Amino acid sequence: MKRTSFAVLAAVLALSTPVLTGCFSGQGATTNMQAGMNSGNGVQFDQGSLDIEDATLVLGPEGSHSATLLVTIVNNGTEADTLTLVNIDGKPAYVTPGYGEIAPNGAQRFGVPMTEGMDSSTMDPMLWINTYDLDVPVSSYVPIQLGFEKAGLAEFSVLTVPAVGMYAGIAPDPATAPVG
Repeated sequence: MKRTSFAVLAAVLALSTPVLTGCFSGQGATTNMQAGMNSGNGVQFDQGSLDIEDATLVLGPEGSHSATLLVTIVNNGTEADTLTLVNIDGKPAYVTPGYGEIAPNGAQRFGVPMTEGMDSSTMDPMLWINTYDLDVPVSSYVPIQLGFEKAGLAEFSVLTVPAVGMYAGIAPDPATAPVG
């Protein structure tokens, strides 16, 4: 009797083990695959001593082929770094003139006006990174390149969103539009 019971128990355990371990299937597990992919707006990326946070591309008015990159760049280093290049979908973007230096232990926020409670000593209000030559649908991923003097080239993709809801009112600043 004991041998039969043991054999049945062993068979039940052998058959149920794959079912019970379905949540973890090694490196190919769905949860592992999702962790390395863009999963929505607010992309995070590290480049050297810089943290690129909450990167999202807000599309401009319909038919304008424009968009504004929302992003906060945090410098965790001991030296200032400078944003020297911005490409959106492989084309040069336009940055608020005169801005791009990120102080050590400081941050620079682009695309969103300053709100109450933000540290105005480390961030300037109303800075923009805009493109005027973008033809992509909402909810698509667009390649972004941010080049820095010291940290090098950061390459990642961000989600495009319409200017509605929490993004309402965000549109490219016409003062930074290209001439010609």
